[in-house]
Amino acid sequence: MHTAIHHSVQDHVRNIAPVIAPIAVMDALHDVTTGTPLDQPDRFDALYRDLMDLLDGFHPQATIDECLMVVGHPMNQIAGREERRDAMTRFFEMLIPTHLTVSEILTGLETRA
Repeated sequence: MHTAIHHSVQDHVRNIAPVIAPIAVMDALHDVTTGTPLDQPDRFDALYRDLMDLLDGFHPQATIDECLMVVGHPMNQIAGREERRDAMTRFFEMLIPTHLTVSEILTGLETRA
């Protein structure tokens, strides 16, 4: 019985994720850039492009933990910009409670207004 309830709740959460994902993802991105030099349109656009490029390289079902591992890896070269790498780390850390997959994060980023 407990397993059936767990799956039912999990299925329900997955069914609403497409609605929540765009809001959570773009809110997180704006939260990590607000009040920083990355809040300027050209710098925000560069961060956005870096995020999209990074996520395009992952399997769609990859997790936020996998993203953090790659972003934090010493050999990772995000256009040689430490500031953008740090913002990406904060972005993924903010999304940890959502348990979104890379596919869902990409969907959220693609809804950018």
